[in-house]
Amino acid sequence: MKLEWIEDILAVLDTGSFHAAAERRFLTPSAFTRRIRTMEETLGCALFDRARKPVTLLPHVQKLEVDLRDAARRFRELRLKLADNAARNETQLTLGCQHALTTTVSPRLLRHLGQTRRAEMRIRSGTRSECHQMLLRQEVDFGLIYETPEDALQFDERLFDKITFGNDLLIPVANLRAAPGLRAALDAGELPLISYPANIHLGEVMRVHILPGLMRGLRTRIVAETGLTPAVLQFLRQGLGIGWLPKSMAQEALALGELEDLTGELPSTPLTIRIIRARTDGTETTRAAWADVMALVGASG
Repeated sequence: MKLEWIEDILAVLDTGSFHAAAERRFLTPSAFTRRIRTMEETLGCALFDRARKPVTLLPHVQKLEVDLRDAARRFRELRLKLADNAARNETQLTLGCQHALTTTVSPRLLRHLGQTRRAEMRIRSGTRSECHQMLLRQEVDFGLIYETPEDALQFDERLFDKITFGNDLLIPVANLRAAPGLRAALDAGELPLISYPANIHLGEVMRVHILPGLMRGLRTRIVAETGLTPAVLQFLRQGLGIGWLPKSMAQEALALGELEDLTGELPSTPLTIRIIRARTDGTETTRAAWADVMALVGASG
């Protein structure tokens, strides 16, 4: 099994279509389709349900999502360890991103650092707690995370430096046009919810800030639960339920009319975007990059 095959499968899972996955993988749709066909022929089994439009993964592949993501992570880590050497470590920057920020906010940060630093940029995506652990183990140089006032103390100020890189909103959204039954459910006092697990950050934000603010008498029915915001986005686009997304992640679908902002009917809550680093000596590259980010924030403020 090749790493690029696993990443191709995950790209379809995250984006919801071959066409969007091809863009993410920097391939033409035809080249991506050929590579998928080669993968299936080599493995000797079908992976995708082509009878559905857009094409989706077959159920037995969807069940392996966690294993596939873990395998891809291990492949990448092994490849990096094999390729690393001391000279390259001095000029590289590794960013640990909370999943929801990897595709929305990190490109802006990388673009700025790429313009000001001749450094090799590496991205590792994970939950907020995983980003915390990566910083503690010094596996990444900076962390890019969401924060609310209640969880700000989780990063001890004696151990970490913080920069506020922006603000976001966790908003309720749904595809009411494609799934009018969702409106009927709300009117009947039921919330068909696409939920986050309670043990991840956005799940905790939902528990503390969102669910207590729901209208009295509104019954919550969990339709699906996942810790991956790209998966939540696709579930919502397909009209499977109502859920909460960072506005930065939902804004494209909102602009296209694929999702509707329900903030007027359901609660939302602000999120602060932080860049964090452990208080260690670091390298000349990481110290200079931190100063660049501080200058960028100061200039934009």
